[in-house]
Amino acid sequence: MKLRCDKILITGGSSGIGLAVAQRFAREGVQLVITGRDAEKLERARAQIASPWVHTMVWDSADVTVCRDNLRRAAGLMGGLNGLFNNAAVGYSDKEWFAEAITPEEWDRVTDVDLKGSFFMMRYAVDFMLENQTRGNILNVASNAACMDIVNPYGVSKLSILRLTRAFGKRYGHDGIIINGIAPGATFTPMIASYAHEIDQPYPRHAIERFIHTDEIAELAFYLMSDYGEIVCGHTVVADGGDNAANE
Repeated sequence: MKLRCDKILITGGSSGIGLAVAQRFAREGVQLVITGRDAEKLERARAQIASPWVHTMVWDSADVTVCRDNLRRAAGLMGGLNGLFNNAAVGYSDKEWFAEAITPEEWDRVTDVDLKGSFFMMRYAVDFMLENQTRGNILNVASNAACMDIVNPYGVSKLSILRLTRAFGKRYGHDGIIINGIAPGATFTPMIASYAHEIDQPYPRHAIERFIHTDEIAELAFYLMSDYGEIVCGHTVVADGGDNAANE
């Protein structure tokens, strides 16, 4: 089993799932560009990845006005682009879980990155691959929050990513562009630091009674972007350890 793509852009690659995926893919010797908003965090991530084929770009995914040009800059750094791990996202505070506490500013803060940014990243990656007659992969990171009763912009954004993944996957698979998604449950990353304090901490909301590890998501990402994973097209794999809060 090997990756279908060897020039991969990873948004939100300086920590958490994005960093774990970058480390996994780097072991295959592929070219990588990782993005994030903090230059120092990106440099620390590059040192952890420890590959001569990794580049960094400071990039705020909420600013879609630079998305197309930045994607092409990333392609220039790698000598092409045939893979996108579409991962950049922001979470929400505990108070934002409740509809009555959400402000217009908080709605925009989340949806600008998690929905609008993710959509335009996918769109421009598809455009680039079509223009260059390139077969490739796009893997969108959603969340199992899309499978819950949705009362916040995070869940709305992630549910939209599920439907966009389905529509884009069915449309562009004919062009050799395989588009899928992953919807993780509670994965031990900085995003859930308010309640996940130790990697071995019990988490009874999951049927497996623990948090998901970032390297587990990275292995799933490897499969979905591999030659074997081509048979999965237009789908989002819910990897949530049997979360009893998910109702679909």
